Amino acid sequence: FRTVFADTEEAALFLRGHLPAALAERIDWPTLMLQETSFVDEALRESESDLLYAVQMKGSGVKAFLYLLFEHQSKPDPWMRFRLLKYMCRIWDESFKQNPDQSELPPILPVVFYQGEHAWRYATEFADLFPEGERGHSFLPRFAHYLIDQSGLAPEAVKGGLKARVAQLLMMAAVRSQAQEVLRLAAPLMAQLTRAGGVDYAAVFVLYLAATQERKVVNDFAAQVRQYAPGTGGDMLTYAEELRQEGKIEGKVEGKVETIESLLAVGADWSLITRATGITPEEFQRLKQELARLAAPDGADDAQGQ
Repeated sequence: FRTVFADTEEAALFLRGHLPAALAERIDWPTLMLQETSFVDEALRESESDLLYAVQMKGSGVKAFLYLLFEHQSKPDPWMRFRLLKYMCRIWDESFKQNPDQSELPPILPVVFYQGEHAWRYATEFADLFPEGERGHSFLPRFAHYLIDQSGLAPEAVKGGLKARVAQLLMMAAVRSQAQEVLRLAAPLMAQLTRAGGVDYAAVFVLYLAATQERKVVNDFAAQVRQYAPGTGGDMLTYAEELRQEGKIEGKVEGKVETIESLLAVGADWSLITRATGITPEEFQRLKQELARLAAPDGADDAQGQ
């Protein structure tokens, strides 16, 4: 989610297709700029991800924020609106730090992207959290978030650019019982991805697949990708299968360190790396120290020989 939608072109294509048309027309999409920060509570980072964009509004030129919160849990949470208000207040706090002389608050467009097993059944209006007979008071905070509920969406209906569609299908397969049917649609899209520099999206996608699917599903997906593009993605998918074996990377310390460093270089998050490889950030640091220790005697011997 974070790797794909950190690409503002992918984010703009995706959001334009989901926001109300009148609102989408008000946004000057070429000005969309990612803000490198996160406002999610540390304890919730396994079930929530977020991205914040700055953007200008057409006509007024007002700078606004577009806040995209991804709820990757199986069931909808009625208290998500309460957390969302906290995150929005943190965004405004940060805006004051950046511009302490501002006289107005920048508008925030909150968007919740949900892809769980069950349909989202809660209201999007914050005031609905209060007792029904007391919701009309003027002193209550009021805002409504935009909701993208993909729990019941047909896989064929996913919107966005190539990378965004692949990402949505892989995430959809992770929570649905008919994962192989969803992945069958993702295979031809995956085959189109090329390693043309920058973030290696194929590597990130395959790592996610290895972390969320059983070995047979990974192998079937690999075969489908090869049907559409022989020789494309085969090595990466074989690599993913190796990662799944016994939940860890086999091989020498050097190989483990090199593998983790390469995954970090292509934008993979530590939570995903740990699920796929069994190696934590602390373990990674220990491996690097062990590698340095193993290399030290050889270096000393060489120095003495000289």
